[in-house]
Amino acid sequence: MQKMQKKNRWSSTSVIAGVAVAALALSGCAGSAGGDAEEERAGDEGYEYGASEEEIKAAFEDVEPLTITYQPSAQSPGGAEAYRAEAFIENLETLSDGKITVDTTYGQGIAGYDELPDALADGRVDIAYMLPIYLPDQFPIFQGYVAGTTLTGTSPLVDELAANAAMGELAWQDENLINEFRDQGIEPLNLFNAAGAVLPMCADETLTADDWSGNQVRASSSAHTAQLQALNASPVSMAYTETFEGLQRNTIDCTLTATLAADAGGFMEVAPHASYTSDVTFARGPGGVYAGMAWDSWPLAVKQLVFDSMQDEFIQSRRGDLAANHIAAEAVREYNGSFEEMDDDLQEALLEVSQGLVDDEIEAGTLPEGSTENIPETLNRWRDVAEELGYEDEGTFANYDEWYDLEDTEYLVPFGERYFEEVMLPHRPS
Repeated sequence: MQKMQKKNRWSSTSVIAGVAVAALALSGCAGSAGGDAEEERAGDEGYEYGASEEEIKAAFEDVEPLTITYQPSAQSPGGAEAYRAEAFIENLETLSDGKITVDTTYGQGIAGYDELPDALADGRVDIAYMLPIYLPDQFPIFQGYVAGTTLTGTSPLVDELAANAAMGELAWQDENLINEFRDQGIEPLNLFNAAGAVLPMCADETLTADDWSGNQVRASSSAHTAQLQALNASPVSMAYTETFEGLQRNTIDCTLTATLAADAGGFMEVAPHASYTSDVTFARGPGGVYAGMAWDSWPLAVKQLVFDSMQDEFIQSRRGDLAANHIAAEAVREYNGSFEEMDDDLQEALLEVSQGLVDDEIEAGTLPEGSTENIPETLNRWRDVAEELGYEDEGTFANYDEWYDLEDTEYLVPFGERYFEEVMLPHRPS
């Protein structure tokens, strides 16, 4: 696999502390992530983006110790799903020079995904990874962007990077989406994490129109329902925790899932036949990181450190998704499955219905005008960025474990830095 030159980094914290000095000029004009600027407190001057570790710690000298209640998406501290949580905790506790303590609760122990918006707004949770996709009536604009993810691609490496960067860029450009959260007392930090590509995982090989016809398939969004109906399959609503048993007992034939969720749920043991598309995809299951009512009370240095840590959040999210693709390739072979591309006619049917879904969201006012064209165009630009930085698909999903190096923890840093500086830095608190 083509390697890029690594930077000298002492830990994940230097991803936010040691970036290029050229980015400093942007910090002077960066907007506040909390909306209108508050009156500056005495000594509350924060620090410049790109500051050294010592300069960041110095900004915390007069900050009173505080505890941040954090609920990540991971069920436990171990595994690929916890990469981003571990990096976030390390950044806050280390670079604040111990002034921040992160009180972490895994496994949705404080509030389930359907209750998290209220838990953030009333202060039970300070920062959380949330899935607004589960609450389409409460977050209709976010749901519009879920439909938008259907027009992203599904190559195992380049498109995973490009799709997340493209959807993140378009999301941060949409004030209506940002305000959908702020109007409910929730502050976006990583506004729209498109997550890993959603793939069909089935008990039997499902590649042709005949294979799909009549299949019972677990779906998790309204976009999935429309896409499955276009393939003559029957969408089934089923809780994630019931999916393994549903596949095992043949209650359902397939589930639509990202490889990270499939690995956590053990789905490939009972549904080892996976398929994928190319220039269209099943709607992704995006989430994001958000702060609650405590945000406005935090000193500027705290807000900046939390926001800057979203660079690592992006990097480690991609690392987890890509590691899961690696694990999936191994598991498919272990359980005598397959990993093949769907027939062209099915992909054409998916593309047609997906473009219709995006057009419907534009008409409803939940996606900006031109999104049907802007999403593929933005995706292609970020594909070019990925290739410029040396990333390439050197194989397929089926042999992913043979060409993607799980041990190279720095591999995704250049792309994450580029994304943060181009897309998120203008929203940095100041």
